[in-house]
Amino acid sequence: MEEQIRLKHLFSPIKIKSMELKNRIVMPPMGTFMANADGSASDRLIDYHEARAKGGAALLTVEVTAVHPSCAFGMGEIGVAALYDDKFVPGWKRFTEHIHAAGAKTSIQLWHPGRQMPPLGPDKPPWAPSPLPCPMVLAPPHVMTASEIEEMIESFAQAAFRAKEAGFDAVEIHGAHGYLIAQFMSAYSNRRTDRYGGDLGSRMRFALEVLQASRAKVGPAFPIVFRLSADERVPGGIHLEESLAMAPLLVAAGADCLSVSTGVYATGQYTVAPVYAPKGLNVQAAQQIKKAVNVPVIAVGKLNDPLMAEEVIASGKADLVAIGRGLYADPELPNKAAAGQFEDIRWCTACIQGCITALMESFSTRCLVNPEVGRERQMAIAPAAKSKRVLVIGGGPAGMEAAKVAAQRGHDVTLYEKDAELGGQYRIASIPPAKQEIIPYIRYQARQLDKSGVKVVMGQQATAATVDALKPDVVVVAAGSSPVIPDIPGANGENVVTGHDVLTFRVQTGSRVLIAGGGSVGCEIADFLASYGKNVTVVDMLPDVATDMPVGSKFFLMERLAQQKVKIVTSAAIREILSNGVLVSRDGKEETIGGMDTVVLALGTKSRNELAGEIEGTVGELYVIGDARTPGKAMDAIAAGAEVGRQI
Repeated sequence: MEEQIRLKHLFSPIKIKSMELKNRIVMPPMGTFMANADGSASDRLIDYHEARAKGGAALLTVEVTAVHPSCAFGMGEIGVAALYDDKFVPGWKRFTEHIHAAGAKTSIQLWHPGRQMPPLGPDKPPWAPSPLPCPMVLAPPHVMTASEIEEMIESFAQAAFRAKEAGFDAVEIHGAHGYLIAQFMSAYSNRRTDRYGGDLGSRMRFALEVLQASRAKVGPAFPIVFRLSADERVPGGIHLEESLAMAPLLVAAGADCLSVSTGVYATGQYTVAPVYAPKGLNVQAAQQIKKAVNVPVIAVGKLNDPLMAEEVIASGKADLVAIGRGLYADPELPNKAAAGQFEDIRWCTACIQGCITALMESFSTRCLVNPEVGRERQMAIAPAAKSKRVLVIGGGPAGMEAAKVAAQRGHDVTLYEKDAELGGQYRIASIPPAKQEIIPYIRYQARQLDKSGVKVVMGQQATAATVDALKPDVVVVAAGSSPVIPDIPGANGENVVTGHDVLTFRVQTGSRVLIAGGGSVGCEIADFLASYGKNVTVVDMLPDVATDMPVGSKFFLMERLAQQKVKIVTSAAIREILSNGVLVSRDGKEETIGGMDTVVLALGTKSRNELAGEIEGTVGELYVIGDARTPGKAMDAIAAGAEVGRQI
């Protein structure tokens, strides 16, 4: 009850124009590529949003939606959502009916990427206000003519009208993140000398005319939200002082609410903030903009903690909070927060591995902690046809997920973990600086094991004798992995330790430390040791370090390492570990990197699955999952556990 009172502001109603929201939680438009290849609303997209509507969010915003054929693309079974033609209206009407039936309001984000997209074909370059390519995309754009600008303004307005016809409760016009409207607004991307370029008022003209035309189409009562990057964080780009001047103009032109974000493609590490970025990184900007306008303001950016979201609303810094990846991780977050069930929230770890990295690499959205994202219907928990005795060996990410799901389906599950704590290597991963957002997820999983009735045996190594004594119907080996010790001279020297030993405090290093291995683990260990004042050098055989990290996370980590004066040596293969350093081969020559007290091995891991071989053929069903099968990322381990838990 105390928690519910503390969240009374977060769960109070609010109106945006004619739209009344039951609470202050907005799901912002996050890219999923779940639309059909032609841009129409898919069953998959409906299922995804419906789960979050049932979870208690007040307003759900559909992701970037093409307003013009020049930015519409699809491939295979996926595509960018679209509203540039009347043919899309019936599908979106079906979408809005489902969301309304599930208890939420819904809006759709109207968008054109401008220069921030690759060409759609040999003669189809991206459209933009000026000839400057996006520094990240590098595609030379087509400079829009005056008639094409008029055409685009009309396209936004027509898309807004179609959204209203389809039953959406509002539209959001995307004027942020360096997309087309923002390109006109910002001197960073606008070099026009006609009436749409130059001074602030002229650069604002396109955005204002889009708003005015949209308002004329949808009428005076229909809510229009405008999203802006209060600070683009690039030289010559929009900064807060300029945004404070822009905000009242946007409201006067027809915006009923402002959603305050940040960044462009070149500063995407702030737009989708990783674990290293501060929580609530845009709240101060939202607070300043709120003072400049008389319409509701939405704050966005790592606000998934309900207690923090409550403070933002209660203190008047913003009127609503956008919780995006928090709802990726747990669609039920609002309902659980309202009920005070904080321990049952499946927390986002801000890893950005699935929602951004996987999306950009494979156009397939995923979530590290929630394997159900995008597969809500297929992954629904179904009771098992027959209850079985299940033994899960290993309490890391894969084992915990498999045990939880199997128990939820009605199996009798016992989990053995050799350590005194659950979490496996994922728990170790929470030790370096800024990685503590992993811990609430591990606590969540431990609580779900208890609630699901899993019998957890801690501090005991499961053996073949254990299996023989328990006589399970099913054994899931999720014993994880162990550090790789390279087969080179000196690898077993007294001055050599593993990264696991360092992060679990089993050993203390000297003051001068060389880390062998510059992957994400090695670099995070470097950050950890440097934070204690150690003099750290990272050595890797590749030409770059941390190549296995998401770009946004790497940006902040490399910044931290530079600030702490961590030395990075690349393209150097270690040939021998010496008593005071290493012998490396670099550019065809051997050289010694000396003066070191300790060498830390961070060269990867190898599977621990010996038990599977010992018991094979003695149990009815045997599964090997996670690192025990193939060393990899926590996202893959949790996904494997989710699959096996449903398969048993």
